[in-house]
Amino acid sequence: MSNSNDLSPWVYALLSSPLCLTATFFNIIFFFCLMRPVAGVILRNPLRILLIVVLLNSTFQQLVTALTIIMLLFDSPFWLQTLTRALVYQFFCANFSCNAWISIFYYISIVPQQHPIFIWIKRNINAVLYVGFVLNQIVLLMSLSMGTVMYFLRGPVPNNFTSLERNKTLTADQYLFHVANFTYLIYCTCSLFTLLFSWGKTFVYLREHLKKMGQSSESFSLPKQKSQMRVTVTGMVQVALFLPSSLWTIAIASLHITDNFEMVDPKRFVTMTFCSMFSFGNLLCFGFSQSVFRHGIVSVFNKIKRHK
Repeated sequence: MSNSNDLSPWVYALLSSPLCLTATFFNIIFFFCLMRPVAGVILRNPLRILLIVVLLNSTFQQLVTALTIIMLLFDSPFWLQTLTRALVYQFFCANFSCNAWISIFYYISIVPQQHPIFIWIKRNINAVLYVGFVLNQIVLLMSLSMGTVMYFLRGPVPNNFTSLERNKTLTADQYLFHVANFTYLIYCTCSLFTLLFSWGKTFVYLREHLKKMGQSSESFSLPKQKSQMRVTVTGMVQVALFLPSSLWTIAIASLHITDNFEMVDPKRFVTMTFCSMFSFGNLLCFGFSQSVFRHGIVSVFNKIKRHK
Protein backbone atom coordinates (compact mmCIF):
# COMPACT_ATOMS: atom_id res chain seq x y z
CA MET A 1 0.00 0.00 0.00
CA SER A 2 1.35 3.44 -0.90
CA ASN A 3 1.92 6.14 1.66
CA SER A 4 -1.01 8.58 1.86
CA ASN A 5 1.43 11.50 1.85
CA ASP A 6 2.94 10.44 -1.46
CA LEU A 7 2.05 11.75 -4.90
CA SER A 8 0.08 9.24 -6.95
CA PRO A 9 2.29 7.42 -9.50
CA TRP A 10 -0.17 8.16 -12.28
CA VAL A 11 -0.36 11.84 -11.39
CA TYR A 12 3.44 11.85 -11.65
CA ALA A 13 3.20 10.16 -15.07
CA LEU A 14 0.47 12.57 -16.22
CA LEU A 15 2.52 15.63 -15.25
CA SER A 16 5.96 14.42 -16.30
CA SER A 17 5.19 12.69 -19.62
CA PRO A 18 4.30 15.81 -21.67
CA LEU A 19 7.15 17.75 -20.06
CA CYS A 20 9.56 14.92 -20.90
CA LEU A 21 8.45 14.71 -24.55
CA THR A 22 8.49 18.48 -25.07
CA ALA A 23 11.88 18.91 -23.40
CA THR A 24 13.31 16.12 -25.58
CA PHE A 25 12.01 17.90 -28.67
CA PHE A 26 13.66 21.19 -27.62
CA ASN A 27 16.91 19.37 -26.77
CA ILE A 28 17.10 18.01 -30.32
CA ILE A 29 16.37 21.45 -31.82
CA PHE A 30 18.91 23.17 -29.57
CA PHE A 31 21.61 20.58 -30.32
CA PHE A 32 21.06 21.26 -34.02
CA CYS A 33 21.34 25.02 -33.38
CA LEU A 34 24.62 24.56 -31.47
CA MET A 35 26.20 22.26 -34.03
CA ARG A 36 25.10 24.38 -37.01
CA PRO A 37 24.72 27.97 -35.78
CA VAL A 38 23.05 30.57 -37.98
CA ALA A 39 25.40 32.79 -39.99
CA GLY A 40 26.54 35.75 -37.90
CA VAL A 41 25.99 34.01 -34.54
CA ILE A 42 29.30 33.32 -32.80
CA LEU A 43 29.37 31.30 -29.60
CA ARG A 44 32.76 30.96 -27.93
CA ASN A 45 34.01 28.69 -25.19
CA PRO A 46 33.53 28.23 -22.28
CA LEU A 47 29.88 29.23 -22.82
CA ARG A 48 29.49 26.82 -25.73
CA ILE A 49 30.78 23.87 -23.70
CA LEU A 50 28.55 24.74 -20.73
CA LEU A 51 25.50 24.90 -23.00
CA ILE A 52 26.40 21.52 -24.53
CA VAL A 53 26.66 20.06 -21.02
CA VAL A 54 23.25 21.57 -20.14
CA LEU A 55 21.66 19.90 -23.17
CA LEU A 56 23.39 16.56 -22.51
CA ASN A 57 22.26 16.57 -18.87
CA SER A 58 18.74 17.52 -19.89
CA THR A 59 18.60 14.79 -22.55
CA PHE A 60 19.77 12.08 -20.15
CA GLN A 61 17.38 13.36 -17.51
CA GLN A 62 14.46 13.00 -19.94
CA LEU A 63 15.55 9.47 -20.84
CA VAL A 64 15.74 8.41 -17.19
CA THR A 65 12.44 10.16 -16.45
CA ALA A 66 10.83 8.22 -19.30
CA LEU A 67 12.26 5.03 -17.78
CA THR A 68 10.75 5.83 -14.37
CA ILE A 69 7.35 6.30 -16.05
CA ILE A 70 7.68 2.98 -17.92
CA MET A 71 8.65 1.29 -14.63
CA LEU A 72 5.20 2.18 -13.25
CA LEU A 73 3.77 -0.50 -15.55
CA PHE A 74 5.52 -3.33 -13.69
CA ASP A 75 6.86 -4.18 -10.26
CA SER A 76 10.44 -2.94 -10.63
CA PRO A 77 13.18 -4.09 -8.23
CA PHE A 78 14.27 -1.79 -5.41
CA TRP A 79 17.81 -1.37 -6.78
CA LEU A 80 16.46 -0.13 -10.13
CA GLN A 81 14.11 2.35 -8.45
CA THR A 82 16.99 3.67 -6.33
CA LEU A 83 19.35 3.95 -9.29
CA THR A 84 16.91 5.77 -11.60
CA ARG A 85 15.96 8.29 -8.93
CA ALA A 86 19.62 8.96 -8.16
CA LEU A 87 20.29 9.54 -11.87
CA VAL A 88 17.40 12.02 -12.11
CA TYR A 89 18.92 13.94 -9.17
CA GLN A 90 22.38 13.73 -10.77
CA PHE A 91 21.38 15.21 -14.13
CA PHE A 92 19.04 17.82 -12.65
CA CYS A 93 21.55 19.05 -10.04
CA ALA A 94 24.36 19.00 -12.60
CA ASN A 95 22.33 21.44 -14.71
CA PHE A 96 21.67 23.49 -11.60
CA SER A 97 25.44 23.77 -11.23
CA CYS A 98 25.84 24.57 -14.96
CA ASN A 99 23.45 27.49 -14.54
CA ALA A 100 25.52 28.74 -11.63
CA TRP A 101 28.74 28.67 -13.69
CA ILE A 102 27.00 30.35 -16.65
CA SER A 103 25.80 33.08 -14.28
CA ILE A 104 29.39 33.55 -13.06
CA PHE A 105 30.57 33.82 -16.69
CA TYR A 106 28.06 36.59 -17.47
CA TYR A 107 28.67 38.38 -14.18
CA ILE A 108 32.43 38.49 -14.81
CA SER A 109 31.91 39.47 -18.48
CA ILE A 110 29.31 42.22 -17.96
CA VAL A 111 30.04 43.84 -14.59
CA PRO A 112 33.30 45.86 -14.28
CA GLN A 113 35.43 44.20 -11.60
CA GLN A 114 37.35 46.09 -8.93
CA HIS A 115 38.36 43.44 -6.42
CA PRO A 116 41.72 41.73 -7.17
CA ILE A 117 40.19 38.25 -6.86
CA PHE A 118 37.50 39.00 -9.45
CA ILE A 119 40.04 40.70 -11.72
CA TRP A 120 42.18 37.54 -11.57
CA ILE A 121 39.10 35.38 -12.29
CA LYS A 122 38.24 37.55 -15.31
CA ARG A 123 41.76 37.14 -16.71
CA ASN A 124 41.64 33.37 -16.20
CA ILE A 125 37.90 32.82 -16.73
CA ASN A 126 38.28 29.75 -18.99
CA ALA A 127 40.55 27.85 -16.60
CA VAL A 128 38.46 28.85 -13.56
CA LEU A 129 35.20 27.69 -15.15
CA TYR A 130 36.59 24.41 -16.47
CA VAL A 131 38.40 23.42 -13.27
CA GLY A 132 35.61 24.65 -11.02
CA PHE A 133 32.90 22.90 -12.99
CA VAL A 134 34.78 19.58 -13.10
CA LEU A 135 35.47 19.67 -9.34
CA ASN A 136 31.84 20.64 -8.78
CA GLN A 137 30.61 17.61 -10.71
CA ILE A 138 33.04 15.27 -8.94
CA VAL A 139 31.62 16.39 -5.57
CA LEU A 140 28.05 15.84 -6.81
CA LEU A 141 28.86 12.43 -8.28
CA MET A 142 30.64 11.27 -5.12
CA SER A 143 27.83 12.51 -2.91
CA LEU A 144 25.04 10.88 -4.91
CA SER A 145 27.01 7.68 -5.52
CA MET A 146 27.81 7.21 -1.83
CA GLY A 147 24.26 8.13 -0.80
CA THR A 148 22.75 5.75 -3.36
CA VAL A 149 24.95 2.82 -2.30
CA MET A 150 24.25 3.41 1.38
CA TYR A 151 20.52 3.78 0.72
CA PHE A 152 20.56 0.60 -1.33
CA LEU A 153 22.33 -1.29 1.47
CA ARG A 154 19.74 -0.08 3.96
CA GLY A 155 17.00 -1.63 1.83
CA PRO A 156 13.38 -0.55 1.25
CA VAL A 157 11.49 1.04 4.12
CA PRO A 158 8.50 -1.05 5.29
CA ASN A 159 5.12 0.65 5.64
CA ASN A 160 4.41 2.14 9.08
CA PHE A 161 8.15 2.02 9.91
CA THR A 162 8.95 4.97 12.16
CA SER A 163 12.12 7.05 12.20
CA LEU A 164 12.85 5.90 15.78
CA GLU A 165 12.61 2.22 14.79
CA ARG A 166 14.82 2.87 11.77
CA ASN A 167 17.51 4.52 13.88
CA LYS A 168 17.66 1.43 16.14
CA THR A 169 18.36 -0.83 13.17
CA LEU A 170 21.06 1.25 11.50
CA THR A 171 24.76 0.44 11.55
CA ALA A 172 27.79 2.59 10.78
CA ASP A 173 26.40 2.94 7.22
CA GLN A 174 24.08 5.57 8.67
CA TYR A 175 26.98 7.98 9.17
CA LEU A 176 28.23 7.60 5.59
CA PHE A 177 24.68 8.16 4.37
CA HIS A 178 24.45 11.35 6.43
CA VAL A 179 27.86 12.52 5.17
CA ALA A 180 26.64 12.03 1.58
CA ASN A 181 23.44 13.98 2.28
CA PHE A 182 25.31 16.78 4.04
CA THR A 183 27.69 17.11 1.06
CA TYR A 184 24.68 17.16 -1.28
CA LEU A 185 23.07 19.84 0.90
CA ILE A 186 26.18 22.05 0.73
CA TYR A 187 26.43 21.53 -3.05
CA CYS A 188 22.83 22.66 -3.69
CA THR A 189 23.07 25.57 -1.25
CA CYS A 190 26.27 26.91 -2.86
CA SER A 191 24.74 26.71 -6.36
CA LEU A 192 21.64 28.57 -5.19
CA PHE A 193 23.58 31.39 -3.53
CA THR A 194 25.88 31.66 -6.57
CA LEU A 195 22.86 32.16 -8.83
CA LEU A 196 21.29 34.71 -6.49
CA PHE A 197 24.53 36.66 -6.07
CA SER A 198 25.74 36.73 -9.68
CA TRP A 199 22.44 37.44 -11.44
CA GLY A 200 21.39 39.88 -8.70
CA LYS A 201 24.64 41.87 -8.97
CA THR A 202 24.46 41.83 -12.78
CA PHE A 203 20.86 43.06 -12.75
CA VAL A 204 21.67 45.87 -10.30
CA TYR A 205 24.66 46.97 -12.39
CA LEU A 206 22.67 47.05 -15.66
CA ARG A 207 19.77 48.88 -14.03
CA GLU A 208 22.12 51.59 -12.72
CA HIS A 209 23.87 51.72 -16.10
CA LEU A 210 20.54 52.27 -17.89
CA LYS A 211 19.61 55.02 -15.44
CA LYS A 212 22.84 56.85 -16.23
CA MET A 213 22.20 56.45 -19.96
CA GLY A 214 18.71 57.89 -19.50
CA GLN A 215 20.05 60.89 -17.61
CA SER A 216 22.61 61.56 -20.34
CA SER A 217 19.96 61.09 -23.09
CA GLU A 218 21.83 58.16 -24.60
CA SER A 219 19.79 55.65 -26.57
CA PHE A 220 19.35 52.11 -25.32
CA SER A 221 19.53 50.62 -28.81
CA LEU A 222 22.92 48.93 -29.03
CA PRO A 223 22.56 45.18 -29.73
CA LYS A 224 25.14 44.34 -27.07
CA GLN A 225 23.24 46.21 -24.37
CA LYS A 226 19.93 44.64 -25.38
CA SER A 227 21.56 41.22 -25.37
CA GLN A 228 23.04 41.77 -21.90
CA MET A 229 19.70 42.87 -20.50
CA ARG A 230 17.88 39.93 -22.12
CA VAL A 231 20.37 37.44 -20.71
CA THR A 232 20.21 39.04 -17.28
CA VAL A 233 16.41 39.13 -17.13
CA THR A 234 16.14 35.49 -18.18
CA GLY A 235 18.87 34.70 -15.67
CA MET A 236 16.65 36.19 -12.97
CA VAL A 237 13.76 34.10 -14.29
CA GLN A 238 15.99 31.02 -14.02
CA VAL A 239 16.69 31.93 -10.40
CA ALA A 240 12.93 32.23 -9.83
CA LEU A 241 12.43 28.85 -11.49
CA PHE A 242 15.17 27.12 -9.55
CA LEU A 243 14.33 28.74 -6.22
CA PRO A 244 11.36 26.45 -5.36
CA SER A 245 13.12 23.32 -6.65
CA SER A 246 16.41 24.16 -4.94
CA LEU A 247 14.64 24.95 -1.66
CA TRP A 248 12.82 21.63 -1.96
CA THR A 249 16.13 19.89 -2.73
CA ILE A 250 17.76 21.52 0.31
CA ALA A 251 14.74 20.54 2.41
CA ILE A 252 14.83 16.88 1.35
CA ALA A 253 18.59 16.71 1.98
CA SER A 254 17.94 18.07 5.47
CA LEU A 255 15.08 15.60 5.99
CA HIS A 256 17.31 12.75 4.84
CA ILE A 257 19.79 13.69 7.55
CA THR A 258 17.02 13.48 10.17
CA ASP A 259 15.54 10.29 8.62
CA ASN A 260 12.13 11.97 8.19
CA PHE A 261 12.10 12.08 4.38
CA GLU A 262 10.30 8.72 4.07
CA MET A 263 7.26 10.36 5.68
CA VAL A 264 7.19 13.25 3.18
CA ASP A 265 8.05 11.79 -0.23
CA PRO A 266 8.62 8.02 0.14
CA LYS A 267 8.47 7.18 -3.58
CA ARG A 268 10.24 10.38 -4.70
CA PHE A 269 7.45 11.26 -7.16
CA VAL A 270 7.09 14.82 -5.81
CA THR A 271 10.83 15.43 -6.13
CA MET A 272 11.05 13.96 -9.62
CA THR A 273 8.03 16.02 -10.73
CA PHE A 274 9.82 19.16 -9.49
CA CYS A 275 12.88 18.11 -11.48
CA SER A 276 10.84 17.64 -14.68
CA MET A 277 9.00 20.95 -14.35
CA PHE A 278 11.99 23.13 -13.66
CA SER A 279 14.27 21.38 -16.13
CA PHE A 280 11.73 22.18 -18.85
CA GLY A 281 11.44 25.79 -17.67
CA ASN A 282 15.21 26.07 -17.70
CA LEU A 283 15.32 24.97 -21.35
CA LEU A 284 12.75 27.61 -22.31
CA CYS A 285 14.85 30.30 -20.58
CA PHE A 286 17.94 29.28 -22.55
CA GLY A 287 15.90 29.26 -25.74
CA PHE A 288 14.93 32.89 -25.15
CA SER A 289 18.19 34.24 -23.72
CA GLN A 290 20.79 32.60 -25.98
CA SER A 291 20.96 34.05 -29.49
CA VAL A 292 22.31 30.79 -30.93
CA PHE A 293 19.03 29.07 -29.94
CA ARG A 294 16.71 31.99 -30.64
CA HIS A 295 18.01 32.69 -34.15
CA GLY A 296 18.40 28.99 -34.84
CA ILE A 297 14.73 28.28 -34.10
CA VAL A 298 13.65 31.20 -36.28
CA SER A 299 15.85 29.87 -39.09
CA VAL A 300 14.36 26.36 -38.77
CA PHE A 301 10.79 27.67 -38.92
CA ASN A 302 11.63 29.84 -41.94
CA LYS A 303 13.04 26.80 -43.75
CA ILE A 304 9.92 24.79 -42.93
CA LYS A 305 7.70 27.59 -44.30
CA ARG A 306 9.72 27.78 -47.53
CA HIS A 307 9.32 24.04 -48.11
CA LYS A 308 5.54 24.09 -47.68
